[in-house]
Amino acid sequence: MFVLLPSTSQSFMTSIKLQAHIIRADTSLLGGGLFGFERDENPSESLQQSDNIDSVPVPPPARVIEIPVTSIKRGGLRFALGLHLIGLEQAKETWRPNQSSDNVLDMYFIKDNSAMFQITIDDDAIRIDRYGKPSLQYLLQESVVLHGVLDELNTLCFDGEIAVGNRLLQLEEPGDAIDKAREILPARRA
Repeated sequence: MFVLLPSTSQSFMTSIKLQAHIIRADTSLLGGGLFGFERDENPSESLQQSDNIDSVPVPPPARVIEIPVTSIKRGGLRFALGLHLIGLEQAKETWRPNQSSDNVLDMYFIKDNSAMFQITIDDDAIRIDRYGKPSLQYLLQESVVLHGVLDELNTLCFDGEIAVGNRLLQLEEPGDAIDKAREILPARRA
């Protein structure tokens, strides 16, 4: 089951800003920063200076993976990836998935709240972006999860039992984008 969180990327950014604003008000919350925001040692002063949530700086996301495609069935692919991500939520109690829009899936790292990643399914590519300042634990866990996502994409793209025209996605030639994406991940598959 997906958690009801912000419904759009804009709402997500507002949520991150609000969380940063709350953390500035209570420095004991989560031992400091959430999604990479620094703990404010003098919260009452910063609240007086800025009660406007929009003034809280949000670091830009880091592009982790981009897989160009020639054909994609967004709804079916989103559903298949969503089921895969939901399975991770129950098994590890480390991640929390969320479908924030028709083409976006978010994965929140709930162990230390240092970062999250977002899978965006567009007509021309599948993009995975990271938000926050990831901890080492996050980076290793993210790598393992993304290898699983790449396995799922590989199966959906190259499963021999399904006619090519009926597959949920087709990669741009030479069709090695998934393998190239694996090469940039810090941890390797077991």
